[in-house]
Amino acid sequence: MSIDIELVKSIKAHGDKVWSVAAHKKLPLLATVSTDKICKIFDLQSLEQIAELDDTHKRSIRSVAWKPTGDDPSLACGSFDSTISVWGEDYDEWSLLAVIEGHENEVKGVSWSKDGYFLASCSRDKSIWIWEADDANEEFECISVLQEHSQDVKHVIWHPYEDLLASSSYDDTIRLWKEDDDDWTCVAQLNGHQGTVWASDFEKSEDSIRLVSGSDDCTVKVWKRVSSEDEESFRGDSTEVWELEATLPEVHTRAVYSVSWSEQSGRIASIGSDGKLVIYEEVKNEDSESQWKIIAKRELSHGVFEANSVQWTKSFIDGSVENLITGGDDGHVNIWGIPLR
Repeated sequence: MSIDIELVKSIKAHGDKVWSVAAHKKLPLLATVSTDKICKIFDLQSLEQIAELDDTHKRSIRSVAWKPTGDDPSLACGSFDSTISVWGEDYDEWSLLAVIEGHENEVKGVSWSKDGYFLASCSRDKSIWIWEADDANEEFECISVLQEHSQDVKHVIWHPYEDLLASSSYDDTIRLWKEDDDDWTCVAQLNGHQGTVWASDFEKSEDSIRLVSGSDDCTVKVWKRVSSEDEESFRGDSTEVWELEATLPEVHTRAVYSVSWSEQSGRIASIGSDGKLVIYEEVKNEDSESQWKIIAKRELSHGVFEANSVQWTKSFIDGSVENLITGGDDGHVNIWGIPLR
């Protein structure tokens, strides 16, 4: 069964390509970042811009992530200038709280842990850094540098309920990381993509641990943790067993740059270099086996331009739909309405 994708609003947000979009988990706030070195914040109720954060980074801002905790909203931006900026809002005023240095090359991704205690960053320097934050987000201490990827690390994402971190890389793999005896170690490596893994996202569930990934090989894959044991591996670390659960129906003709797993509906969205916005839904067949089907597709979601980022968020305007936010090389941020059922 197909559903309609309605374009609610297209915002000319930036003067250059939009690299990443991020909706706040609880508040009606949207952050967008761009090659123009600016982070902009929009109100998802009025759909108007409310803040512009600039004059900090010297090169493109590649990634943005909201801290999920705290009385006042705060976010982190990762830049090609090798630094991370952290911003906070207090009484409707936004201020720069910290600039974090350490990476030797472009910062490609940033992500906060579930409790806001850790900030992870990844870089073209092939490393992932885990930072410990103070309550005011003004001091950040690096507590671990993870260097097991053999190539550029494109993306990092924390699980919403566990201190479990996923990283995606140019080396065609995904790695899962956990703290073990006061150190962070790789507990699983997911092999199966035949090209750069650009991004991943966890299912928002406490009942099972699954991850969706998008790749240069034009596929979207779902992985499942089948066991988590404190076994001794050949390195003496705890390990997890993950398996490839499904390769979603193949419709992308070029690289899949971004994927998002909806907390509201359980649907998955993907977007990429071909400009296609695709929505998948998990259904049961006659044998009660799960299958993923495409329920909606939008060609040329950003016209003839590539699309770089997609994220689900609940609608703060219409409770009968959920929203998808996308960002593209055209400098636009598009807000799409998807019916709930």
